[in-house]
Amino acid sequence: MQAVLGKASAHAHHTLMADETPPPIPRDLHCEYEERPFRHCTRCGETLEDDKGGFQISKAYKRGECVMEYALCDHCRIAMMEEFSQESKKRLSEFQDEKVDLFRGFHHCSVCSVRRGDDGVDDFVITGLCEGAHLMHSLMVCGKCGDSIQELISVKTRDTWRRFVDENFPGPPGEGEYPEIEEAPAQIRAMPVLAGKF
Repeated sequence: MQAVLGKASAHAHHTLMADETPPPIPRDLHCEYEERPFRHCTRCGETLEDDKGGFQISKAYKRGECVMEYALCDHCRIAMMEEFSQESKKRLSEFQDEKVDLFRGFHHCSVCSVRRGDDGVDDFVITGLCEGAHLMHSLMVCGKCGDSIQELISVKTRDTWRRFVDENFPGPPGEGEYPEIEEAPAQIRAMPVLAGKF
């Protein structure tokens, strides 16, 4: 799964002219809670802007409202992906190779191409691959396609995600704030399952 991430990053660099600077990280990928760009990795706390490997930002929306957001440095993203089951990695890789267009950005679903903001597209996840203060690559997955992707995930991989949520979003959840994984499709969709391949 890591190979395509490298390919997409290389493609992003390749499509820019030698003297062209990648665009800045857009407001859509800023931290809603702090109302500014993400500064630290959600998992390890390291500063993101100085990370030589880049970092990933993911935000899940339900009924048009951001319900989960996080940033992962490249080291933590890779470490989490390595904890996924081989079964999940294989299924996700095949799905992405067959059904995902990695170059639609975060305004169109990378699977079905539905446009974010269209009627009925209130649940979605946006993800950006960033370096420093720049956006290198982005994608969006609508809720319907996210549900299809989640059917490919093994119990072991779901447990890995549950641990990530438990360890990084501490404290007793408010009423309905962090329901069990089976009841929280927006949070599940926020898993970095596509990020390893873009």
